[in-house]
Amino acid sequence: MNTQQPSKITLGTVQFGIPYGIANKNGQPPSSHSHKLLQFALDNGINTLDTARNYGNSEEVIGSFANTGRFTIVTKFKLTDAALTNEKIAFKEARDSLLKSESYLKTGKIPYFLFHKNINQDIQQVASIIPGILKRLFEEGLIDKGGISVYEPSELNFINDWQYISAVQAPLNLLDTRLLQENLMNTLMDNQVTLFIRSIYLQGLLLMNKKELTTQFSFSMKYMDQLNKIARAANKNINELAFSFVRDTPGVTSLVVGADTIEQLDQTVQLLSTEPLPHTIYEEIKETFRIVPEKLITPALWNL
Repeated sequence: MNTQQPSKITLGTVQFGIPYGIANKNGQPPSSHSHKLLQFALDNGINTLDTARNYGNSEEVIGSFANTGRFTIVTKFKLTDAALTNEKIAFKEARDSLLKSESYLKTGKIPYFLFHKNINQDIQQVASIIPGILKRLFEEGLIDKGGISVYEPSELNFINDWQYISAVQAPLNLLDTRLLQENLMNTLMDNQVTLFIRSIYLQGLLLMNKKELTTQFSFSMKYMDQLNKIARAANKNINELAFSFVRDTPGVTSLVVGADTIEQLDQTVQLLSTEPLPHTIYEEIKETFRIVPEKLITPALWNL
């Protein structure tokens, strides 16, 4: 299995294993369709995949693809609450999860192995135990790089030992600019952290029109109206605005983007070559959406 410099686009594969995304109308695709997406990704310069143990059978689908060995794979694991207070239990759970990932992905060493906590788990406990676990897995030769996936960027402030936290996955999008509001990006760049950005379309919510929004998201209308106004000023549609905002953020290594169809993935690839976002527009987005309700920008809090 390769560990190479991640491509600017990382293909998210949660939809390979479970029906995913608020705008998903097609459900989980058959493996044959997922394999076509994987081949298209390779043919168009995408060398990185994002998956996780809890993404249904996503890892199995990836492992059944003939050219999987050409990808750098990011996979993630979870720990029980009990494990966070017992390093012996935590290491066993992490190692067991890793070995299952290896068996499903049909790979040896895992290129990127990231811990993804449950939303209610204590980040201080995570910060105290995860670096040591990743260190042991690295020393055993089971992973190339370890890291952490966070719900809230502010959780990164609790990481003091960055030696074995060499990769981070965090949300960033037009409405969720929390990663840019503190000194977090400088911390990540100073520690030469590989930064994977997810949720650039907020699980598809940003691409939905007003008629598609349910009553639960009716309060988001004013934010969507503001976004559309900014998009018109930038002469971009929301899709282009969302992609270029994250793409043009200094310190971002790769954008994790899912796709249900070849056409969607092709459109994403084409977005790489669009004009840079004007600095004034970029700063307007940061300022306009400095404070947005957490219940809107945190999908884990959505009651779907």
